[in-house]
Amino acid sequence: MKKKEENSSMLFWSAVIFTGIFSIWAVVNPEGLTSTLWGWVNLYHANFSWFTMMMPLIILGICAYLAFSKFGKIKLGKTNEKPEFSTFSWLGMLFTAGIGVGLVNFGVAEPLVHYLKSVEGITSGADAVSAAESAMKYTMFIWGLPAWAIYTISGLVIGYFAYSKQAKFLPGTPIEEGFSDKKWGKPMGKITNVVAAGAASLTMAASIGLGVFQVKNAVSAVTGWNLDGMRFSIMILLGMFAIYTTASVLPVGKGMKVLGDINVVVAVSLLVFVFVLGNSPFLMSFIAQTLKNTFLGVIPTSLESFPFLDKQWSFDWPNTTLIWWISWTPFLGIFIARISKGRTIRQIVLAGVLVPTLFLVVWFSVFAGTGFLDTIIGDGSIIQYIQDYPDDVYLSFIMVLQQLPLFQVTGIIFIVLILVFLATSATSSMISLSIITSNGPENAPVGRTLIWSIITTMVAFANVATGTLDGVRAVAVIIGIPYIFLLFLSISGMIRQLRHDTANEDYLNYQQKLGKERS
Repeated sequence: MKKKEENSSMLFWSAVIFTGIFSIWAVVNPEGLTSTLWGWVNLYHANFSWFTMMMPLIILGICAYLAFSKFGKIKLGKTNEKPEFSTFSWLGMLFTAGIGVGLVNFGVAEPLVHYLKSVEGITSGADAVSAAESAMKYTMFIWGLPAWAIYTISGLVIGYFAYSKQAKFLPGTPIEEGFSDKKWGKPMGKITNVVAAGAASLTMAASIGLGVFQVKNAVSAVTGWNLDGMRFSIMILLGMFAIYTTASVLPVGKGMKVLGDINVVVAVSLLVFVFVLGNSPFLMSFIAQTLKNTFLGVIPTSLESFPFLDKQWSFDWPNTTLIWWISWTPFLGIFIARISKGRTIRQIVLAGVLVPTLFLVVWFSVFAGTGFLDTIIGDGSIIQYIQDYPDDVYLSFIMVLQQLPLFQVTGIIFIVLILVFLATSATSSMISLSIITSNGPENAPVGRTLIWSIITTMVAFANVATGTLDGVRAVAVIIGIPYIFLLFLSISGMIRQLRHDTANEDYLNYQQKLGKERS
């Protein structure tokens, strides 16, 4: 017991120090931090962007192998284990924890940015129709199958060891257990745990800070109030803190489950409203076109490295965002594992990758499709806003709602959606941080969950107050680069363990069969 407490304390303080160093640097010298870290990120991109683009294809291949091989029938937990949550609640928590507020922030903005700036966009000489189709192809490459393959595999590797091998809920467990016969396995696993905790805290702090600005924009647009000044930012941050802290300290079935269910209902309601009141025939055609590009375009896009073109757009968007997804995997992996007990590897892979991707096809097609209609045959106000304010493109989602009836109602729904989306991601992060820094119990200790909620909110506040969110984002991305290696090492550890376990099982079955024949 004493050793367990010492391990827990060491993990906690190592993670706090790791987080604190980068947080203080971000506040004291934001320009230095930002220029230094983004310089390192761009150096990585310049040499390895080809691998970053190819990485999702490799992970998708591994997911397919796990789902359709003999490993697919293996259940996380005992053979007769029943899922803890209904399929609806499971998918709701999985989806909303993985997407977060980015679904609203970039639902309109990102496709329109690609329409303008991608290698196949307007500024590259493409016609409007080709640029729009290309923009959706790149948007879904970033947000669709690749993102959900990364998230799903990160949960699967932890969940298998936690529920099938009774190991700890730690990001480093697949490395420690999967390579237990190697001298480097245990120390590498411990390093992974510390890096994971730091990445989870800093990544979520940046997302919370971004959420504060988005809520301010939404409230201003809906009410017409002037919310300039720190007082309003603090009020919004405290409100969000109250929501996600309460949900974090409650049992998963009462806190995160409720938020996930609310999120799905609100998001689908807003989606249906825009589809029905918008140009539905066009949007239906656009959904079909996007569906084709999402599934048929993932392979050629993964293999595209733009060797003869200016790569700045590629560095800024697909490359950086894919690494950002990796930096989310430490806490998402823990959380996905925690809610997936009783489900088979095949169920987790197919549902975890395909269901959210299909929803996002519809989401981006409806909201961005409405934005494209305004751009190509409308007054162009949305695309003009994105051109005029490239560092604050998030208001574009609200502009789509403003073009439809009942904005005073949908605007309020939009604000609720931001708050709940952000709260679900933050809640999963706090739960995961508590589990990681408590040495991997199945259920997060309330006290440590509360501590991490306070720490992460303080980091978010410091960066909102000083306007240094870009620096914290840079930290999250730079941590994601080495974590690519750690993720692949974890996957290798799980496959290694699966082969060992199934080989033993096959041998035992053979011996039993042989015994029966002899008798």
